Parts: sequence; C-alpha cells; structure tokens
Amino acid sequence: MNKTEHRVRYSDTDHFGVVYYARYLDWFEAGRTEILRTKGVTYAELEKKGFFAPVVEVKVNYKKPGRYDDIIKLKTTVEHVGNSSIKFAYKVINKKTKDLLAEAYTVNVFIDKDMNSVRIPDEVRKALE
Repeated sequence: MNKTEHRVRYSDTDHFGVVYYARYLDWFEAGRTEILRTKGVTYAELEKKGFFAPVVEVKVNYKKPGRYDDIIKLKTTVEHVGNSSIKFAYKVINKKTKDLLAEAYTVNVFIDKDMNSVRIPDEVRKALE
C-alpha cells in the first residue's frame, strides 16, 4: 500500500468549491506512480523500454465531497496482477474528518509502442507480487 497526501487547491474545485469529479483521476495516477516508485519501478524507465500502461477501466464511487483547502489522503493498493493487466484500488479520505470521500479502482493494461497488449514486464511483476 502507498499513502500520499494532497491539499485541495482552488483549481481542483468546481463553481461550488467542491472537488471536480475528474480531478480524482489525476490523484489516482499519482497514487499508481508512487506505489510503483516505492518498489523501484518508474513509468519513465518502462516507457524507455517500450512499455506503456494506459487505463482501460475506471470505476469511482463518490461518497462525500472534498472541498477547497482540505487535505486528502490517498491510499493506493494493488488489488490484482494478471498476465497483462494490473488492478489498482484507491481510497480518498479527508485527513481532518476521516470521512471517506471516494473509493475507486482502475485497470491498466500493458502495451507496446504499436498498442498491442503485452505481458507485464518481469521487473514490475516481481515488484508487485
């Protein structure tokens, strides 16, 4: 599991001062990036080797609104490692109130530069299992 924190900026919010729904996707990307980085794998190095891992599925259950200047904690875990895909799970929590703001998952599939599905690189599999 990886934990990151983020202070909600004004640019993260909509007209009502509530976190804009799509901003959560940016936070999820940060969570995925950091969980891999803590295990010695970076997206930059994978891309140099010709591997890419786009999101092919996302599901978010929004529970409560995040608001401007809140500090949120993002918990990211690896839920499943398949042959060519990884399922990441997320919990977004208000640090002060401890309220669960959102639960989500994404599925990332590894592809090559020609956009063909490929097996997860051994270094990624070893790092995550």
